[in-house]
Amino acid sequence: MQIIKEIHKQHQPCCIALGFFDGVHMGHRRLINSMTAHASENGLSSAVFTFSSSPAAALGKSSARTLMTIESKLSCFDSLSVDKCFLMNFTDFRDVSAETFVNDILIDTLCAKAVFCGYNYRFGKFASGSCGLLSELCESKGVEVFVTAPVCADGDTVSSTRIRNLIENGKMREANTLLTAPFSISGTIAHGLQNGRKVGIPTINQYLPENYVKPRFGVYASFAVIDGKRYRSITNIGVRPTVSGHGINCESHILDDFDGDIYGKNVRTELLWFERDERKFPDLAELAKQIHRDIAHINQLKIYEIYNNGVLENGC
Repeated sequence: MQIIKEIHKQHQPCCIALGFFDGVHMGHRRLINSMTAHASENGLSSAVFTFSSSPAAALGKSSARTLMTIESKLSCFDSLSVDKCFLMNFTDFRDVSAETFVNDILIDTLCAKAVFCGYNYRFGKFASGSCGLLSELCESKGVEVFVTAPVCADGDTVSSTRIRNLIENGKMREANTLLTAPFSISGTIAHGLQNGRKVGIPTINQYLPENYVKPRFGVYASFAVIDGKRYRSITNIGVRPTVSGHGINCESHILDDFDGDIYGKNVRTELLWFERDERKFPDLAELAKQIHRDIAHINQLKIYEIYNNGVLENGC
């Protein structure tokens, strides 16, 4: 997939999907799949127009807590057979009028012949543009507009906000179903306090990316993805009250056989199941005993087997 970070004249007619696509959830996937199918059927290239950081963050909104890194999002687009991604800086567009965005950018510069968006898509300065205005402006220039209807699951609309709330409440199975893949935290492994090694439970440590959604503090069944391979693991998200840790930490103990130096490597930690809330223990020995109980219970529930046989098949 070609990644384009500056607007310049395109000469190949294309279909464009518009949106921030936080999480690339099942609703987003329906929209993007419709776009790529239309592109293929009509001999057009397929493209996504999105932003490198959350518009909500630039506008100071609480929904700035994102569900995935931009690297993960681009990987998802690529897995969905998108030909190119126009990855823009939101601040360069926040004062562009709706009419200018459609006429000068989408149609005249990016050579859009068909445009796809969600039912609640907004665009232009002060988010003044609606799907109706987008259709009106595009169709006057002979450009088709396809608006994707809401996708519902369990009687409610699938949205990034709904998924964010599920994650913040530790409801990982529900969140992951809507995402069609496990929610993950990706980052470079940092040196920790080494307390886990003292009780035979060595851990790898990561920090949540800036402006990232904060999962409910506690213990999770997880996968650690290292060099493309998944390892069963158990993860604590929180402030580590037993050892007086600093900052919000993602700390994982790998359960499968693993031998290698991973400091400085990028690891993706996939959260599968919320086991219990984080709490303070009298000492490290008591913490270790509880972790072993957590592992035994998670194994009894066969969480890893459930994910290996289901959710992961559709994810990116």
